[in-house]
Amino acid sequence: MSFAGAMMVATSVPALAITATDAEPRASVYAPVEDTVEYAPQTVEVGSDGVMTTLAAEQYHVEAAPPPIVSQVASVGSVSIVDTDAIVWPVLTPDRRSSGFGPRSAPCAGCSTNHDGVDFNPGNGTPVMSIADGVVVLATESGGGLGVNVEVQHNIGGELVTSSYGHMQYGSIAVSVGQQVAAGQQLGLVGSTGQSTGPHLHLEMFGVDGVRFDGFAWLAARIG
Repeated sequence: MSFAGAMMVATSVPALAITATDAEPRASVYAPVEDTVEYAPQTVEVGSDGVMTTLAAEQYHVEAAPPPIVSQVASVGSVSIVDTDAIVWPVLTPDRRSSGFGPRSAPCAGCSTNHDGVDFNPGNGTPVMSIADGVVVLATESGGGLGVNVEVQHNIGGELVTSSYGHMQYGSIAVSVGQQVAAGQQLGLVGSTGQSTGPHLHLEMFGVDGVRFDGFAWLAARIG
């Protein structure tokens, strides 16, 4: 019976509390006592063979952002174009194309045998989008052979590049001259105005020298 009582005490009272009844008083986690001991501040001694070294500060190179290109927009004046690397296709289905850039058989009387652009065939009335951020420098429904035509100038890596969107639908131009546009912003709708044999987007691209280059190859190299 006494053994069972001892077991009851042992299992119902914490061990640290039991030791408080020994001859030598001990602190209990259940009965905190005030700490009255004063401690001296700790010091660290370094041996005479210790070597002090100074860590070199990290080096940072600060590069200034390239200055914007200033474009002279007719009827608007000087417009700054900020450098951009966000480039997109002008239509949602760029794989649907007809005439590419360069020599070709003229598809109609009066059509060129040296194609200055690339023709996309996403379907009549589908959106035509700006390939990059830029400023609209031309927006007309009387673009001659290009019919309804919008031109946007871009600052691509510090170079002035112009993209031209031709043969769009009458009444579909969604921007105005001097307006800042973003990559992918709608400019108009695919149509068949001007010198055209059917609904398509005729995209031309050129630099400050006005010389046209293969816009499809240029876009493919940057978009992937």
